[in-house]
Amino acid sequence: MTSALNIRVPLRVQVFGALASTGLLLLITLGVFLPRLVVTRFDDQELAQMHADTLRVAAALHTELDSLTTFALNWSNWDDTYHYVQHPNRAYETSNLVPDSFKSARLNLMLFLGSHQQLVHVSAYDPAQQKLVPGDALAHEVLGLKHSDLLPSSEQGSRQGIVMLSSGPWLLAARPILTGRGHGPSTGTLIIGRQLTPALLGDLKRDAALSLTMTRVPNSLAARIVQSPGGVLTGVVSDTQVAGRTLVRDLGDAPTLLLSVGAGRQEHANGVLTAHMILLSVLTVVLTFTGLCMLLLKTLLLDRLGRYRQQVQAIRTQNQLSTRFLVSGRDELSDLGHALNGLLDQTEWSQRQLHQQATYDDLTGLPNRTEFKRVLADMMRSDHPFAVMLLDLDNFKSINDTLGHDVGDEILRGTAARLATAVPEGGLLARLGGDEFAVLLPSGTVDTTVLAQAEQLISVLSQPIHTSAIDLQIRASAGVSHWPDDASDTVTLLKHADLAMYWAKTAQSGLEQYHRAFSEQATYRGNLERSLQSMLARQELWVAYQPVMDLVTRQPVSCEALLRWEHPEYGSVSPDTFIPIAEERGLVQEIGLWVLRAACTDAAGWNRAGRALKVAVNVSAVQLRGAHFAEQVTDILNETGLPPALLELEVTETAVMANMAEATRQLLHLRSIGVSIALDDFGTGYASLELVRELPLNKLKLDRSFMTSAETESRSRLIMSIVIDLANALDLEVVAEGVETGEQHTMLLAWHCPFAQGYFYSRPLSHGAFLDFLNRQ
Repeated sequence: MTSALNIRVPLRVQVFGALASTGLLLLITLGVFLPRLVVTRFDDQELAQMHADTLRVAAALHTELDSLTTFALNWSNWDDTYHYVQHPNRAYETSNLVPDSFKSARLNLMLFLGSHQQLVHVSAYDPAQQKLVPGDALAHEVLGLKHSDLLPSSEQGSRQGIVMLSSGPWLLAARPILTGRGHGPSTGTLIIGRQLTPALLGDLKRDAALSLTMTRVPNSLAARIVQSPGGVLTGVVSDTQVAGRTLVRDLGDAPTLLLSVGAGRQEHANGVLTAHMILLSVLTVVLTFTGLCMLLLKTLLLDRLGRYRQQVQAIRTQNQLSTRFLVSGRDELSDLGHALNGLLDQTEWSQRQLHQQATYDDLTGLPNRTEFKRVLADMMRSDHPFAVMLLDLDNFKSINDTLGHDVGDEILRGTAARLATAVPEGGLLARLGGDEFAVLLPSGTVDTTVLAQAEQLISVLSQPIHTSAIDLQIRASAGVSHWPDDASDTVTLLKHADLAMYWAKTAQSGLEQYHRAFSEQATYRGNLERSLQSMLARQELWVAYQPVMDLVTRQPVSCEALLRWEHPEYGSVSPDTFIPIAEERGLVQEIGLWVLRAACTDAAGWNRAGRALKVAVNVSAVQLRGAHFAEQVTDILNETGLPPALLELEVTETAVMANMAEATRQLLHLRSIGVSIALDDFGTGYASLELVRELPLNKLKLDRSFMTSAETESRSRLIMSIVIDLANALDLEVVAEGVETGEQHTMLLAWHCPFAQGYFYSRPLSHGAFLDFLNRQ
């Protein structure tokens, strides 16, 4: 080793890096561009072939249709047929309308109509059974088509085209029935049909690799096909399928049918294979060249560095940082050896310092999260059941904000000292971070023991903690999870204890044990939170409308816009579930404006169609707190063209009381431009009568709880009657919510309540269903 180190040879690391980088760059460049260049040419050939196949199949279909028309001409300009439709007889039918006639011409249907287009005779042929079958239902379906499309317009005219019947696509041809010389007058019409069966489609495509389908063309696709070269739209359907689409005219000469031709992507597969073969060849060359270069570098440099590597591995394996490299010589490698020895000196000193910092908390002197998790792992390996308790101080942030972080640190040290006195034997107390502590409870198999230990730990915090500023009474919330019952690893165990602590804090119960339902609810809530960020972009929100009815005329006079969320995984999600989450994430303002704009857009459309119907939209406290809410409403009205008189904003006592002065200012401004204001859920709060006096209201909406109890409680009936009389005296409109029975409707009429809404009249309806409801009224 000494003689090797004495050899002074310059290092070749830069050369090795340059070679490796060049080879990698070449591979990346070829990997990115070569497949595109090669495969694109194959794909273009594939699409061109599909374009030609589609045109060929379309031409074959038109040829088939022309042959059907020619066959119809031969039968319609025949003296026997001419006389038959005037005087139907069995001789003509038994001689001509036989299975062989249908089979030889590949026909499935013949309809003979009289001079007044009445049905004289129908014959239908089933090629599968090779016999005539009843054709009355098929004749009825054909004659149900539009006559102007089905029947020739003149004695010398004809009709031909494709129609979609219940049994699939059919080729139809219709000719006036004339004499053998083509003279009139016409005695009727002959309609001949040929069903596009799979066998017939197979004959048309003339290529077993192709697949044919015919459907009605979507409106969105028709324009694209018309604008495509040759009227054929080709494209890749999937990794294994390419398709060509062209329009086919129906019996009325309208391009309403779509002919789709499909085929496998053999050319594309050949292109991919060719690109892979080229890449493989280049890779072989690059690897060979790189291997030769590496062999040279190994001989000149890497063997010597390998000796250093062996010494490094020995130090790592034996964990002996006191071991040093044996260095001799005067070249770059000897300089590296001296540098490594200096690094070992520094690392050995730093490791001793870091071990203390990495495993213990500086503020409290307790084990930290890392050390606590290490102990948990050791406990799991010992296979002895145990429990973990996570404890968090309630409202600790407010202590830091109001009294300062120094006092907060005193609270943390005092809390740690108190908890340490109650840790059971064999347990461990740690500070995980912030105001969160963790306790290992060894008696993990007995729930009563664990709960008793946890309650004892919480109880030691019942007395105030002395600080330099003030003696503070603190509260804590804790959660407990068990191993192995609740988790099989440390991460999950701590996560479940944290979930239990969250539920304890939410329910203000002080202490909770983990249950599986906590995880399910947390997952559900987390998924909803993530979905909320993009539900508007994915158009998952929609607005339902519930009519408000005039009780005397039983006609709708307005409607209420109700927000709905159709989640792709959970289906319909109640607003009571996702609105609180939206409030936490700061999305209520955006959602509220979306609902307002959607409702105003729909109502403006109804108004332009001659149905002026007021729409009511709920307003949240967050929207009312916004300084520009009134301006936003005005902008939306101008944007959608909805007259202000056709918009009603519903506010609740909770939303208004959050900032009474600001809410009143906003509502007064909106009232001044003609927007109606309604107080929703009237009668459920503490200050409803005060709000009636203070707010610029047009309407009171009585809470559904009154209707629920009105049928059985005389006090509720009396309150309802008095409130209705009060509203009428104050010149306020009244709407009773939650009407579900005819008896409730009758009571409201007796109390002279003008308006109501509820399931008795209609459930909340989608936009289309609501329009149908209005049209039925």
